[in-house]
Amino acid sequence: MSLRRLAISFLVGVFFATCAAAGPAYSLAECLDVARRQNPEVLAAVKQVEQARALVTVAAAGRLPTLRADGYYQIRERDLATSGGVNPTTRREDYTLTTSLVQSLYSAGAVRERIAIARLNEEIAARSLRAVLDNTALNVRLAFLQVLAAQSAIGIRREGVQILEEQVEDQQGRLKAGTVSSLNVTRAQVTAANERPALIEARRDFQTALIQLAQVMGVKYSAGQSGAPFQIRGVIDLHGPAQDLRGSIIRALAQRPEIEARRFELEAAERQQTVEKAGNRPQVSGFVNHQLFSEPDRNAPRENFNGFTVGLAATWTLFDGLATPGRVRAAQARASGLREALRATEIAVENEVRTAFATLEQARATMRSQAQNVALAREALRLALDNFSAGLATQLDILQAQLDLTRAQVSELGGRVLHATAVARIERAVSSGVGRDAKTVSLLKP
Repeated sequence: MSLRRLAISFLVGVFFATCAAAGPAYSLAECLDVARRQNPEVLAAVKQVEQARALVTVAAAGRLPTLRADGYYQIRERDLATSGGVNPTTRREDYTLTTSLVQSLYSAGAVRERIAIARLNEEIAARSLRAVLDNTALNVRLAFLQVLAAQSAIGIRREGVQILEEQVEDQQGRLKAGTVSSLNVTRAQVTAANERPALIEARRDFQTALIQLAQVMGVKYSAGQSGAPFQIRGVIDLHGPAQDLRGSIIRALAQRPEIEARRFELEAAERQQTVEKAGNRPQVSGFVNHQLFSEPDRNAPRENFNGFTVGLAATWTLFDGLATPGRVRAAQARASGLREALRATEIAVENEVRTAFATLEQARATMRSQAQNVALAREALRLALDNFSAGLATQLDILQAQLDLTRAQVSELGGRVLHATAVARIERAVSSGVGRDAKTVSLLKP
């Protein structure tokens, strides 16, 4: 190996060693676990579930009796208390304490439907959390894949630059020996120089991909930190989807959290119509009151009186300016809109699955063609080097063969990345990611 090639290898090794020293190395599963615990969108969605769960308790309070106490105490001026001396024995102090227990007996179904709606909203929040988890998992997988792709691209570009640097040294040696002209050296130097920016760009892409991965994981860089707070370990996984196109579409329509949430929203809107119709129907409640109030005459033998009152209270709004019919029509219109929204979501999910499978087929075709092309390009480079040594090829043949090999390797890498991306999107489309695993269930527990 030439001195220049050793120097490049050393610098690249230092580059990765410096990155590795920045923090721990995570696998894909560990990155997903960190994102589940630290991603801000996930944490916000968890709080939305907690809020919806608390509102179920609020709605359920309509079934329970209400106990309340009201009272007042006042001191009046003497002239006001005695009505200017007309009632000279009236007390200046006056107090009342009333305790009431009220139970709703009939609400035209409004209480029952409010509780059902609150529970549906809790389910909607849970499905929204699962959708956020699925989206976060997809973003983590794609960012993780980009880091792996950038690492591979660095290796490909580094190999190409090293071979071209060897050509520069070889041509310089041949120039000293008088077997080639200075044009050969200049041509080799230009070709090598043209490839170095691609290596620099690959290193930049590597750091950018790490920044993106840290963002979706919810990991912060410390102030003034240049390198990433972690590194990754893994390979580009080329496993295929669990099911074919038809099976994936059926599965997606059955279990996508967005579709489930739409269905719950539609049911809640239909139940809301009963709540609104109750505005023009009678409401009946029972009550028990206990009242304690002061004796107004200070000469009376007792200072206060108390006792119970039991009864029924009924209200019936016969006309409210057509407000209730308007609210009913609004609820019906919302339910109709949600039916169309559900249909649109189902169509979008199906198209998402179809698009991901089309991308997968493209990736497989690219991988097949480029795998063969890489082998051919390696053989072409070997033949060019052998023929050049035998005087049967020119320097241009070697340079072109190396460039062809680099392009073939980059294209093959692109096919593998595209394949892994398509599989990740298929799994997201059918919601088979972290949104349904045991750790997600633990996030939903009270």
